[in-house]
Amino acid sequence: MDPKKTGIIISDARKKVKMTQKDLADKLYVSDKAVSKWERGLCFPDISVLIPLTEILNISLYDLLRGEKVNKKEVEETLKNTINYSNSEINRKKKKYIIISSIIVFVIVFTSIVSLVFINKNNDINAIVDRDTIHTINYYSKYKTTIDNTNGEKLELIVMKLPLRWKERQFDVSDDTIKISYGVSYKDVVRAYDDENYVKEAMINIASVIFTTVSDVSSVEIRYTDYKYSISKEKLQRAYDILSFDEVIENDNWVKLVTKRLIDDDFVNNTFKLFNKSKVSKMSKKEPVSDR
Repeated sequence: MDPKKTGIIISDARKKVKMTQKDLADKLYVSDKAVSKWERGLCFPDISVLIPLTEILNISLYDLLRGEKVNKKEVEETLKNTINYSNSEINRKKKKYIIISSIIVFVIVFTSIVSLVFINKNNDINAIVDRDTIHTINYYSKYKTTIDNTNGEKLELIVMKLPLRWKERQFDVSDDTIKISYGVSYKDVVRAYDDENYVKEAMINIASVIFTTVSDVSSVEIRYTDYKYSISKEKLQRAYDILSFDEVIENDNWVKLVTKRLIDDDFVNNTFKLFNKSKVSKMSKKEPVSDR
């Protein structure tokens, strides 16, 4: 194939049908510069425009490629079939590419969804307040109340400001016991804080605040989905070596009697052993916990 001869065939045929280079370019959806290059023999037309080009110029495909007019219909049909086959192969590969691309997109989207679910799960696990925001007893004492307080607003303010502020935390009062429930396991809480000793410290802090601010409570129960921990006021008073929790408010004794001891790992571990630990049954997990 000679590009110069092919260019002459295109130029002569175009002029014969009284079309400009731009007219031909517009019909083929190419630029007029491309048509100019064909006619000057600088390059061949793309295979995808060969058949439309022959139809527009009313010339045979064989003539176009050979660069001269030859009456060989069989050859032309063969060439057309070859081109059609090539186009079908191109389309087949395009479909294959689309299928592969769709699979890749699906995998990416699925992975993203899984990642978001995992992130959201971790966000729930980390729905906690930094340990440095634990309040002093002076903060809680202004809400000092009793279990028998009819509206329970002060009690709610106290409980909801305690450490280990988990997203799903709820509380309930049963007789003279305040129960704080978390919608996660003890293991997940420890994993979130990455410090089991701090979790123990926070639980002792929770019980200490409640015993100090709620005068008629006798025990505190902290419940997770796997275990529950409870401690009586009497046991915690013995741990602090005090007769009453009124002592920790007087003369700002909270820092001396409570805070300083809670940074002592030995004291925390020994006091935590005073909590009664028991497994939470599957039935009790499903029981609703009212939020006053």
